[in-house]
Amino acid sequence: MKRILSLLAIIALLSGTFALPAAAAPDTTGYAAEVLRLVNAERKKAGLAELRGMAPLSSAAQKRAEEIAVTFDHKRPNGSGCFTVLGEYGVSSQARGENIAAGQTTPAQVMSGWMNSPGHRANILGDYDRLGVGVHVKNNTVYWSQMFIREGAGPSGSAPKWKTWPAWAQWLMRIFAFGWLWMR
Repeated sequence: MKRILSLLAIIALLSGTFALPAAAAPDTTGYAAEVLRLVNAERKKAGLAELRGMAPLSSAAQKRAEEIAVTFDHKRPNGSGCFTVLGEYGVSSQARGENIAAGQTTPAQVMSGWMNSPGHRANILGDYDRLGVGVHVKNNTVYWSQMFIREGAGPSGSAPKWKTWPAWAQWLMRIFAFGWLWMR
């Protein structure tokens, strides 16, 4: 009887019936929110204004996190620059920056790495007002991206008046301005 039970236990182990549970997948949405919170904590320490999230920017950052799992570079897998993703999500900006990372397993770890890198730190403490964070897991590796932008504010801190017009009026203004310059 002991032999039969031992044999059944071995068969069950080999068939995966008693397999160990897989490691829990990270909460990528929670991780993204925590990175934003940690960025704002660093900015507060430096006396800077907080960055606000923005859904389309977060979607673009998520796309970049997925892309860097394929090609870990500030270029996209198709060879174009990283900021071309912004146009795909309707995001326009006066200034922009990107941080990427891979392998860190928690928001605190990735933020520590970024803050200890002069270029990444410069983006985190830069002259931006919006932040999108992307987190993607592939083959048990966590890929991170941050997309920073400063929205359409000019040097005076406000958008040019014509940039607040409806899109059709902006389009007409551009046509008129181009036509006027072309006719000169």
